[in-house]
Amino acid sequence: MTTRGGILAALLAALGRPSWWLLALAGFLVRGGIVIFLLAIVTLPSPLALANVLEPIVTPLYLGGLQPGTLALLGTGVATLIGWLVIGSGFAAVTEVALIQAAREAALAEVLEDVEPTPLDEPTPSGELAVGRPPASRVAAAHLIALIPAAFTVGIGSIQVFGVAYRELVNPTDASPIVLRVVSGAAASVIAIVVVWVLGEIIGGMAARRIVIAGESVLGAIARATLDLVRRPAGGLIAPLVTTGILVLDLAATLAVVILVWSEARSVLGATSSEPLLTGLTLVSLGAAWCLALVLTGLLDAWRSAAMTFELVRRTAAPMRRGRVGADSGSRSKGSDSGTFGASTQRRPGDWSADDRSGSL
Repeated sequence: MTTRGGILAALLAALGRPSWWLLALAGFLVRGGIVIFLLAIVTLPSPLALANVLEPIVTPLYLGGLQPGTLALLGTGVATLIGWLVIGSGFAAVTEVALIQAAREAALAEVLEDVEPTPLDEPTPSGELAVGRPPASRVAAAHLIALIPAAFTVGIGSIQVFGVAYRELVNPTDASPIVLRVVSGAAASVIAIVVVWVLGEIIGGMAARRIVIAGESVLGAIARATLDLVRRPAGGLIAPLVTTGILVLDLAATLAVVILVWSEARSVLGATSSEPLLTGLTLVSLGAAWCLALVLTGLLDAWRSAAMTFELVRRTAAPMRRGRVGADSGSRSKGSDSGTFGASTQRRPGDWSADDRSGSL
């Protein structure tokens, strides 16, 4: 099975298993996806309101000063972010482990039907044992460690982003949305943050599958996932990048529909003389748009997770299959040398074999 075949097989497997959609959607929302969905219904403040709110915070930082109140606010924000990151990563790791184990069973049926699944507590090919913390805690740790380079990139790139945001708030360059102006003004930092973050997610995802499937240690799984990405970048990047790109397009399209329906719903609900039938149809349309966005997001995220699992199983299945075929060939050759009185190596009596020409008793 090729990488493209594995991606297609993962899609077919995900389409037939709605339970995967729920697990994937829960993990996606708790890891920060809920913020994306809230942006579709939350009205962002205007640049003037943002300037009034952020001016006491941004100005001291830009001028090199730091007030105690600003420090306390930043500390609270950082602590909240870290708490959400740790708790969300733990919950998402539980759902990810369940998805990996289920996708592994499906992949074995597609890629290597005659190889039985190896228990996670058995030694891996490298001799390490899957002992110690549960797989979910190790998966969460692998994701967090893999995102450390992204955290450093965010810390360094945020300096330029804050500088551009301050200049745009104080002296706007044009009338376009401030988000677009900040992104265009700090394009290099934004691109670096996105690239490093995506690579960290891919390495963390492949390391998680090595932990669950092969029982490897956290650091060992991260190191091997990184080496695989360096040695075989095409095979390691195609599955996650293709599925992630389709997921991003789906989010953009479905959330655009949600924004349009929500805008219409607000105008209808805000009208004093709106008809009950129109109000009911608007609310039903809003609920349908939300359900469509959530279902498609869960499906595509489950596909993305299954595609990465199928890719790892596909890579490890080839040596296992070659070993199984070699062992079967060796046993047939050994049986063919036994002569007239040797037992036949064929599974069914009467099967013809070019290597077993004589009769047997």
